Amino acid sequence: MNIDDYIIRPPQTQEEWDEVPKLLLDYRHEFNDSTCFTSFEEEMVNIQNVYNAPGSQLFIAVEESDKKIVGCVALRTVSPGIAEMKRLYVIPSCRGLHLGENLALEILNFAEEKKYTRMVLDTMHEMHAAQKLYQQLGFTKTEPYRDQDPSTVVCYEKKFT
Repeated sequence: MNIDDYIIRPPQTQEEWDEVPKLLLDYRHEFNDSTCFTSFEEEMVNIQNVYNAPGSQLFIAVEESDKKIVGCVALRTVSPGIAEMKRLYVIPSCRGLHLGENLALEILNFAEEKKYTRMVLDTMHEMHAAQKLYQQLGFTKTEPYRDQDPSTVVCYEKKFT
């Protein structure tokens, strides 16, 4: 498989929406760190309402041949003009195909189109590959923007011009 075998788009069917929490539970089990999963339970209860709400968006990476969802990324509004990137995840068997980068670019483009002035995110210190990707995409380290504990997470921001 290569990157051309996947499409990035919002979920289109109820079945796809139903698959997203399963994907995110795999994400949670892989990293098993509560600091990276703030508001996780709330999201899982009704993810479709959470990410279909105004000021929110979810994209999935779908393998075109069998329609399997292999990754996702989400956006939520923190405050007027400021978006937060959330839940960037690609299943282990599909890493190395630049799906994470493409998902991140999709959500960044969406944020710019919606006229956000800044995007923020937090990630665990141990997620070195993710931090490298964020830096390559123009994110810089910043102070916590919520009640994050800097000893457990690293915060990043990207300003849009």
